[in-house]
Amino acid sequence: MVITFWGTRGSIPAPGPDTVRVGGNTTCLEVRSDGGTCIIVDAGTGVRNLGNSYLKRRNPDQIILLLTHSHWDHLAGFTFFGPAYDPVYSITVFGNQMAQEVLRRDIYERNDNRYFPVNNDALRADIEFHDKMPKPLIIKDIKIETMNLNHPGNGYAFRFENNNKRVAFITDNELGLQYEGGNSVDEIERFCRGVDVLIHDAQFLPSEIEAHRTWGHSTYAEVADLADQAGVPHIVLTHHAPERNDDACDVLLKEALDYIAEKGYEIKCELAVEGGSLKV
Repeated sequence: MVITFWGTRGSIPAPGPDTVRVGGNTTCLEVRSDGGTCIIVDAGTGVRNLGNSYLKRRNPDQIILLLTHSHWDHLAGFTFFGPAYDPVYSITVFGNQMAQEVLRRDIYERNDNRYFPVNNDALRADIEFHDKMPKPLIIKDIKIETMNLNHPGNGYAFRFENNNKRVAFITDNELGLQYEGGNSVDEIERFCRGVDVLIHDAQFLPSEIEAHRTWGHSTYAEVADLADQAGVPHIVLTHHAPERNDDACDVLLKEALDYIAEKGYEIKCELAVEGGSLKV
């Protein structure tokens, strides 16, 4: 599989000269299998550039969009997703029920230009919503498992499997607190066991987390501890705080690497960077 990051920022876009290396767009991930199957995860502002790349390729294959949860930073790019306006494309949406309701009711089905000047009749792609998430979901040669997030309003984590390689994507998840409907650290560990790469929210530093409990996010230390417990060899930290510029992200990564070395963990650690890809 090839994982491409089109948006790695959390909460709100943070464009500008201080975020050009790590990126300022909010969450959007592309998963491409060895056989060419493509899956999009979340429609944060990063999905605009991804949509433009689809239009350039002019690939009319069905687009699969998975939604983790309903918060605006993970949906705000949908009305700027070029293929949604082109009748040559079909878009099938799976994922969190509340996220689908927000996307369908508040974006796709509304005819109200107080919020956005383009009405729904301009969205000419064939868009299909699936209220129920199959467990597992099989999209051609990719198998997808889900787990509930520890986040306000809950949501889904996704685990992708292709050719005996596995990647877990767990954004907006608070490892230090179990929410109603969420999962314990032991249950999250079982979900991660056997994956080759864990991509996980690490929005806050350990020194910041207590002031942000119940916000639904984690620290690099909690992610590293989880990876060690689950035997995961490679972690990618994502959902960067909007006020954390490139230099501050570098500091976060250095602290994470120091923590991993101090603990004696055998884990590769890196930042999710907009425009970056990794092959699994």
